[in-house]
Amino acid sequence: MSEKDFCQLLMVGIIGEELSAFEQAAFKRYPPGGVILFARNCLNPDKTRLLVAKLQEISLAVSGLPLVVAIDQEGGRVRRLRAGFPDFLGAAALGAENDLAKTRSTAVGLARALLDIGINCNLAPVADLYKKGSQVLSGRCFGTDSDLVARQVATCIEGLQETGLAACVKHFPGHGTVIDDSHKKLPVSQLQREELKPHLEPFIRAVDVGVKLMMAAHLRFPQIDSHSVPFSALFLREIVRLELGFNGVLLSDDLDMAAVADRPLAEVMAAGLKAGLDMALWGRNLMPVIDPAPVCADFCRQMRAHFPDSEYLQVKIDRVRRLREGFCKNG
Repeated sequence: MSEKDFCQLLMVGIIGEELSAFEQAAFKRYPPGGVILFARNCLNPDKTRLLVAKLQEISLAVSGLPLVVAIDQEGGRVRRLRAGFPDFLGAAALGAENDLAKTRSTAVGLARALLDIGINCNLAPVADLYKKGSQVLSGRCFGTDSDLVARQVATCIEGLQETGLAACVKHFPGHGTVIDDSHKKLPVSQLQREELKPHLEPFIRAVDVGVKLMMAAHLRFPQIDSHSVPFSALFLREIVRLELGFNGVLLSDDLDMAAVADRPLAEVMAAGLKAGLDMALWGRNLMPVIDPAPVCADFCRQMRAHFPDSEYLQVKIDRVRRLREGFCKNG
């Protein structure tokens, strides 16, 4: 397989409001399957639209396929686009009202506003059950009841995806199982496998309504598996694929986090893909590397070492390709 095949399994962050010369050169040689935008990229909607257009121009020229252009635009507290972009209610407010028609119309409006800028993937909705004391979930969850959250999540996904935008349900198998912040450390939960059931319900409903992507959280459940979720074949293959029946793109949470900072980045990316991920997300936040090319080159070397048999890898490439081809049909 070629470097272009390998790099299709990467989702990469951009440093500024415009592509640097380093990024343009890297994305032409190592074209990622997706990019993720943060607040630093989205200070002005018009400039963001130009950035996305340039990214798509490069992707189409090099690979013939559009990029997955993703953003965390949950509404409420977590929204990367702010100035000049419409404000939408977040999950906590929508869950409190528990009006599914309003949740759906909010999701449709949000999706249309993102698509207008060229963003085709929202890293939402949050399917976690809220846990008091959580350092990351305040204001981001539909509620604490698994049935209510499952209905809200499913409705939000339907609203987002009816426009042609792809939704990414997160954070599997539920950040509501812990209170620690994975940006700062690896959270550990002592739950047994049976105790995961209520946390999985919203993800099951997300799969039922055809969610396009699912994000695996940086969580560890030592009573269930010795590996943390993004590196656990038990979680990613047995639970996600076999039990939940998910056949979309399985994305990591950001691999540039303190939760996984104990190993070289490219090694971490390859290990996650070997365990069952389809795309490795590198936000370039913790270590904002100016030139992404050396990391991409190292990633390709790691992939050749980890995947001497390409059949397993081809399944992942095909999943990502189908997602990207879907944007051509919707465009």
